[in-house]
Amino acid sequence: MLSPTEALITLNLIPGLGSIRIQGLLEYFGTAELVLEAPVGLLENAPRIGAKLARIIADWRNSTNVHAELECAAQHGVRVVTLLDDDYPAILRRMTDPPIVLYVRGEWRDSDADRSVAIVGTREASAYGQTVARRFGRELAENGSTIISGLARGIDTAGHWGALDAGGRTIAVMGHGMAGIYPSENQELADAICNGHGAVVSEFPMLTRPGRTTFPQRNRIVAAWSRAILVAEAPLRSGSIHTAHLAAENYGNSVFAIPGNITSTASTGCHALIRDGAILCTTPHELESDMGWTSLPQQLNLFTPPPAAPKKQRSAQPELPTDATQRSILSAIAAGHDTLDTLCPALGMGARELNPLLMRLQIQRLIAPVTGGRYRLLCQLS
Repeated sequence: MLSPTEALITLNLIPGLGSIRIQGLLEYFGTAELVLEAPVGLLENAPRIGAKLARIIADWRNSTNVHAELECAAQHGVRVVTLLDDDYPAILRRMTDPPIVLYVRGEWRDSDADRSVAIVGTREASAYGQTVARRFGRELAENGSTIISGLARGIDTAGHWGALDAGGRTIAVMGHGMAGIYPSENQELADAICNGHGAVVSEFPMLTRPGRTTFPQRNRIVAAWSRAILVAEAPLRSGSIHTAHLAAENYGNSVFAIPGNITSTASTGCHALIRDGAILCTTPHELESDMGWTSLPQQLNLFTPPPAAPKKQRSAQPELPTDATQRSILSAIAAGHDTLDTLCPALGMGARELNPLLMRLQIQRLIAPVTGGRYRLLCQLS
């Protein structure tokens, strides 16, 4: 019998699922263990599954080996964190498709997200691009920012090394499994990051090789882990441009772009971002000023309307749901009906209906399971 953690890792090992489908399965069945025990006919009825994928899931015993996966992780000094663990990065919980499993070397801190800046750009970086990316990484890290990037060649590498030059913090989100480092020349960089300066992380199983789809998947995590995103040098067709749009559209992050030579195709993406409303940035102090991280005056905005008032900082207290059914579940748990057996009659609901709602409240960090099949509140009811 698999533990809840092993069951989640197993789901993450099944090809073709992905975080959105896994989250849908967890909400439909209630727990990862129940997903893995479900017959094909029931799996077919789950959202986004269908007959072919249902058969693949039901055959998990023949296609996955969670114990070999955990042994491989241990051999590489990697620990495994799941979405339901307390030490899962809080900032990633705002994602609609958060990674279900994270593999990590080194350590992240929740404080890394307070002033996190993603420095992204082309792998084919010019000497100019690498110089400015490393300078921004160094000076931002000196002033307390955590640099987020993807450990790729070019701009990513320069941004990470800049943070290390300052003795600061940086997080590298990889687009492949952690049994190896790609590119291989960045092994030294990865080791330096993990030596007290941050973390190297991946959502992919240990032996996953880099591919066409893995890097775009990685980019959504880079976008979510940052408060601001800086495109140092990028052509028009670039994963970095996609990451910038994700950061702005999905999370309301500020997007900054460093201008380059107008005859250089390496900077056409940055110039297009600036034309579309990204903030032109030539010094780290400008970024810090526009983010409100310094007392320097903000750049005047002469040709566009003034920016909207900054959003209020999220409280450490989780936001209570507006859904009446979810609120009634929280109230019932607060009243002492803290097991499935007592919640069902108290709410007039069956276990099949209630389990997905309990899983959703766990994902939102409003309740947590404790020993004895009980649940405890992680929030205060007003």
